[in-house]
Amino acid sequence: MATSALKERATLAFALAAMLGGLASLGLAERATARTRPGDVAVWVAHESEKVLPSDPAPKGTLAPAIALDAAGQDCAGAQIAVRPHRHLTHLRAFAEPLHGPGAPLPVSLSRVATITLTLPSGPDGRAGEWPDALIPDRDALFHEPRHAFPTAVGAGRTQAIFVEVCAQAGAAAGVYLGAVRLSWSLEGKKGGLSVPLQARVRGFDLPATPPLATAFGFSGYSALKGHGKPATENLPLTRLYDRMALARGITLFGGTQDAPSHHKEGERLVIDWTSYDAEVAPFLDGTALPSGAHFSSVELREPGKLTRDERRQWRQEWGRHFQQRGWLDRLFIYVQDEPAEAQFDEVQGKAAEYQEDLPQVRRLLTTALSERLPAIDLWTPVLNCFDDQGPNASCARPVARGQYQDAEKHGAKVWWYQSCASHGCGKVPATDGAFRGWPSYAIDAPSTGARAMGALAFANGLAGELYYDVVFAYGDKDPWVDQWEFGGNGDGTLYYPGTPARIGGEHDVPVESLRIVQIARSLADHSALTLCGRLGDPALANKLAHELAPGLRSFSRDPRAYSKARSQLYDRIEQLGPQRKPRAGTP
Repeated sequence: MATSALKERATLAFALAAMLGGLASLGLAERATARTRPGDVAVWVAHESEKVLPSDPAPKGTLAPAIALDAAGQDCAGAQIAVRPHRHLTHLRAFAEPLHGPGAPLPVSLSRVATITLTLPSGPDGRAGEWPDALIPDRDALFHEPRHAFPTAVGAGRTQAIFVEVCAQAGAAAGVYLGAVRLSWSLEGKKGGLSVPLQARVRGFDLPATPPLATAFGFSGYSALKGHGKPATENLPLTRLYDRMALARGITLFGGTQDAPSHHKEGERLVIDWTSYDAEVAPFLDGTALPSGAHFSSVELREPGKLTRDERRQWRQEWGRHFQQRGWLDRLFIYVQDEPAEAQFDEVQGKAAEYQEDLPQVRRLLTTALSERLPAIDLWTPVLNCFDDQGPNASCARPVARGQYQDAEKHGAKVWWYQSCASHGCGKVPATDGAFRGWPSYAIDAPSTGARAMGALAFANGLAGELYYDVVFAYGDKDPWVDQWEFGGNGDGTLYYPGTPARIGGEHDVPVESLRIVQIARSLADHSALTLCGRLGDPALANKLAHELAPGLRSFSRDPRAYSKARSQLYDRIEQLGPQRKPRAGTP
């Protein structure tokens, strides 16, 4: 009876909101003119792919806020509730029960969007000031402990964003699920509040647990230890937490603890002990770390220094044998060198050729644009700015157009790319050169669409994977909660925050996600949907939508709603093309 009453109330609330015009079209969580003023507090709904600044005013209008989301199985969708009091507000809380519909209830995750004050802009597109980024969870996803997201205070004339997210498991029953996010607060001693209707439409298909776009985002357990203030003995447990958080978003972290497997010599024979290494990586390569079965899409060969030439050969060949036996060989890669200068190409080719001789079945990755001087490279990974064929500029000294890689691909090579400080300028002071305007960016003071566009861009350009150099870089020598200025920008190389109990409450340390990493996850889901649509029989629509969202590297859509609209169009078409999958066992 209670569940039925809740569903009836939610349905009535949605009907009222729709009559008032507060609902966007299904699948969109718009920053529309949704607003209410109970107790002189403005509340509205913002899109998940925008950044709600503390200075943002409430949009014009008097309509009631409501959220409508659209998700497939193994997919997430979100929105933001913005709260702006005209007088100082205290004890702001947000609460949501699971959504009810045709299948098992859908949990709702809530986070308070924390801000960081930037003293310098990230290049000519950035801006100093206070920016939203860290997502302080109401209850963390790893230990399910309550954290210090709420209650919180909001100063007069400030806007506080609350991130709302709904994720559907594989096989979730298709249909509409209903509920609400309840807000409460105190304004000059008087209690107030508001219920924001929340609707999620679950589609009749699943996205793949492991995205088709391979990822390799760098991570160092030793850097994480510094950020969390932990001893070296905590390297493996802390690394596992970050690996799980990233994998849940479809992102593969590489580097891990940074520890190579131990080894010893038996006469002239080098023997590797795989016990500790396999304990670290096996669950993430086998797909047992998460209930979804998601697995790492890449893994880097770790090699200790000071090996002789013969020992290096034995080491690599043993890696090949072990990875073949475990079924992981297709994901192993060798990171030959990072961003070599052209003057180093002969040396780099020698190193790559040695790897090729010792372990020919494993790809050799190099972060540079295509070059005939490097025939031993077969995983080309240039900075994305170097796909621009407009000629050399401050953002890339040696551009190579995407089409020029086709011959190498015909002979078995693959092409990845990476986003870097080349998007905003890599100097010690903010860049002003126009060459650094308009690129995709993971900077804190870049628009969220600068990260959200990456999936559509990768699909439109036929990329096989994405590399990123680090996700915890600022953990090493500064407090990421206060300062992430690195390489001419804010947040370059740092996509998480160290969630210590002293900082966010609870009993255990956890990684705290940023708005940016959620956008990267959404971009991977966009790419998955585009790929699925093409594989099921409509590549024309997939290519059309990808190129509408991202016609060029610097002309991707800045409108967050464009991505939701394209996703809903893809989902409609996938449901038409694909067989309707049955709900998973145990789903009503």
